[in-house]
Amino acid sequence: MAVSSTAAAAYNLSHGRGSTITPSLHRTHRVALVPSKSISFGERLPRRNLVASSSGDAPAAETDNAESSIEAPSSPPSLISALNVERALRGMAITDVDHYGRLGIPRKCPYDQVPVAYQKKVDEVKSQGLEEDEINKQLELLKESYSILSSVEERRMYDWSLTRSENPDRYAWPFEVDITQSPTQPPPPQEPEDVGPTRLVGYFMLGWLVLSFVLSIALNR
Repeated sequence: MAVSSTAAAAYNLSHGRGSTITPSLHRTHRVALVPSKSISFGERLPRRNLVASSSGDAPAAETDNAESSIEAPSSPPSLISALNVERALRGMAITDVDHYGRLGIPRKCPYDQVPVAYQKKVDEVKSQGLEEDEINKQLELLKESYSILSSVEERRMYDWSLTRSENPDRYAWPFEVDITQSPTQPPPPQEPEDVGPTRLVGYFMLGWLVLSFVLSIALNR
């Protein structure tokens, strides 16, 4: 198109038509500038999109890495579950661990003796001169026993399981083995039962029976 426009301008100059030079030159520049602008915009837009996408993905990746590095603190497992209740109902032991023996305390001991025994065992483990891994392992076991025996609900479940597994033929309720429900003082002495009214009722029934027997014999005569 630029060649044809130039040829037309040359033709007009040769024939003396100077008034048509200006439209031909403007048409030539318009055709040349429009493609260059379209090409420049087409090249710049993808570059802006690439920079924005790469900058937006960096915080998301950092957030994912930060969340993955957070770990939940470990806690001793609980004995209270539907499976353990079913096992206790059948007279089966829910665990083979002797938590009382681990802390060195007898069964049905008061709750205030549990932390004392736990601290004593912790001091014994630390004074044995074991390696750090072995010490941490022993402390975790002591912590598990302490958490069970110091909790009313956990200890009730544990004692109930021990009672049911020791005597599966006799059913026992969970609160029967709960030391918080057991009386701490001996029961008061019972008063002697008054058998006088019962004896009078017995004599009255016996007299009425004898009288009925005598009257029946007399009427039959």
